[in-house]
Amino acid sequence: MPEDIWPGKADSWFSKKRSTLGGALVLTSPGIPMIFEGQEFLEDRWFHDRVPIDWSRSEHERGILGMYRDMIALRRNLSGVTRGLCGQNIHLYHFDDEAKLIAFHRWDKQGPTDSVVVVVNMANQNRDGYVIGFPRAGLWKTRFNSDSHHYGPDFANHPAPDVEAYEDNFDGLPCSGMISIGPYTVVILSQDA
Repeated sequence: MPEDIWPGKADSWFSKKRSTLGGALVLTSPGIPMIFEGQEFLEDRWFHDRVPIDWSRSEHERGILGMYRDMIALRRNLSGVTRGLCGQNIHLYHFDDEAKLIAFHRWDKQGPTDSVVVVVNMANQNRDGYVIGFPRAGLWKTRFNSDSHHYGPDFANHPAPDVEAYEDNFDGLPCSGMISIGPYTVVILSQDA
């Protein structure tokens, strides 16, 4: 995947950001998530059954590998606050073609530690003070920000602070709040019990 984004530059910022954006969409969508073999450490060759993947890349791409570990942990609800990523329910409620930004709500049975809001910025620019809907009022904590410098030294670490959602209808939902998100970034939010 990263090689297809920019041939010969699988470890470039654009390849990293765009390929992890795709991986995050897969890991936050309903169904059984499947990523390409080696995608979690930016494998730059297509899979062949007679040619093993280059496992040494996992040492060089520890940040990207850590990102996939964190996303998988959220998907499996290991922290106990992202149960919605385990369920099959999804509501794509915010889609802005001009801003290239979507947001969707995932849940299993609903409730504070069950509902998850996923925000995806597919543009090469930050979005600050951007209003989206939320399924309920209160504090929505940022559980994941794919722009974190922990995932790559060349990532901007654009802040994605927790969001206070207020009872003010938006996007067909009863509440709204202002988000901040970096370029080619996924932010995952949920509430505590």
